[in-house]
Amino acid sequence: MRLQKNTFFVRKKLQKFTLYICVVLLCVQCAQIAPLTGGVKDTEPPKALKFEPENASTNFSQSEIVIHFDEFIGVKDLANQFIITPQTKTQPDIEADGKKLKIKFSEALLPNTTYKLFFGNSIIDLHESNAIEDFMYVFSTGVLIDSLKLEGDIVNYNNKKPSTNILVGLYDASLNDSIIYSDKPTYQAKTNTNGHFKFSYLPNKPFKLMAIKDENKNLVYDGSSEELAFSSQIISLNDSVQNTLYLFKELPSKNFIKKSFSSEYGKVSIIYNKPQLDIDKLLVNAKPQDITKLDDDTLNIYYTNEYDTLRTLIHHENNLTDTVVVKIASQAQVKKQLEAKSLKYVFAANCNGSLPYFQLPTFTSNFPVTINEIKANMIYLKSSDDSLKNNIPYTIVFDKHNPTTFYIDANFKPETNYSLVFTKGTFLGSDERINDSVAYKFKTTSAEDYAQLNLKLQLPSKSNFIVQLLNDKEVIIKESLIELSLSSTSETILSYKNLLPGNYFVRVVEDANKN
Repeated sequence: MRLQKNTFFVRKKLQKFTLYICVVLLCVQCAQIAPLTGGVKDTEPPKALKFEPENASTNFSQSEIVIHFDEFIGVKDLANQFIITPQTKTQPDIEADGKKLKIKFSEALLPNTTYKLFFGNSIIDLHESNAIEDFMYVFSTGVLIDSLKLEGDIVNYNNKKPSTNILVGLYDASLNDSIIYSDKPTYQAKTNTNGHFKFSYLPNKPFKLMAIKDENKNLVYDGSSEELAFSSQIISLNDSVQNTLYLFKELPSKNFIKKSFSSEYGKVSIIYNKPQLDIDKLLVNAKPQDITKLDDDTLNIYYTNEYDTLRTLIHHENNLTDTVVVKIASQAQVKKQLEAKSLKYVFAANCNGSLPYFQLPTFTSNFPVTINEIKANMIYLKSSDDSLKNNIPYTIVFDKHNPTTFYIDANFKPETNYSLVFTKGTFLGSDERINDSVAYKFKTTSAEDYAQLNLKLQLPSKSNFIVQLLNDKEVIIKESLIELSLSSTSETILSYKNLLPGNYFVRVVEDANKN
């Protein structure tokens, strides 16, 4: 009897314990954390429900516009997206207020004028940033809404590709062309990714059409630092002609020195704002010096036995003279460099790894070299395909226009491996400048790797032309000068050999004044 009671008691306790475990497990299961879901993601932009005054209103006289939307809104990138035409002196104040967009004007508007407020993609919903595309509001301060349109394309002059995000402006036809330097356009638009622009709601009046690659976003042309396109004709909006303008960069009218410095002893670089073609005399510390080839807009001056200061007088053909004073190393500093043997010749070469079979190994030094400063017996040219590995005969050829460039001329064969070694001290300058040992290994290419192009041109007039062959990266591969006399034919044939397979373009420029 006692045993039965104990068994019942234990069984009862086990039942309670099991019940407790079930309750605990149930509570744990119920307390699991799951992410909240907000339903389907909103992908729709806000919708305008009401305009105060109505869109496309006439006889507009208010100072504020209120646009009501179906959800809370925000605005972004107004500085780049918002355009008002015609241009006002000050931009209107634009504010997102809950589900409203408020536009306030701080100046009197022109009478009998149609205004277009173009917001681009700047109006977004507050939560998902869905933008209304090309949203606009139009009104007129007169009795009619102007309805004329103008569109066209902006194309890069050099590569004929569409120019994106270019400011296109309409100016009063009675104004001087210089207005583009000082005033913002009356009407403005921007090109899309296809280089296309479009004006709408224009009045029936003539305009001048110009375009700017507006780098600093000030809506005016800042000269040669920006690219420009313009129509030479007055634009009549009654014409249905498609307008195509070509964007180009002007050569600066003013000539000035941007920077001058000495990167190492023996060399001074003077950088102009544009290429220099009219330098006819050079004095360095009162001593005449030959004019070396200009590297585009940079004049490099090489010197020896000059210390502390280099005073340079650069005389131009128009009798103007630039005076440049550059601080250079002192005699004590140069002496330390000589003791440390740190005055070096450094070479840039075209024969690292591969060399076109029709080219010579070309070397450009950081400092001019002469034949008297080269120990030719310390240069070794060999072919790895030669079992005897004898030194191949060669000659050193200097560039007539650039004293820092020379070539190694030899009987190079296609598809052949070569090694070229300048041993230490091969080059020894009058200022004790020397070279470190350097080796070049290269293989010449095969003639079958290249193609030939024959180009027949029918030129439009008996004049002078520059014909440029460019690759698809807009690099000039070959430039030819063609002079046509009155008795010559207008047809010209040009042959280009050893071209790599690819796409090429031809640019023809008329050079009537041979400049």
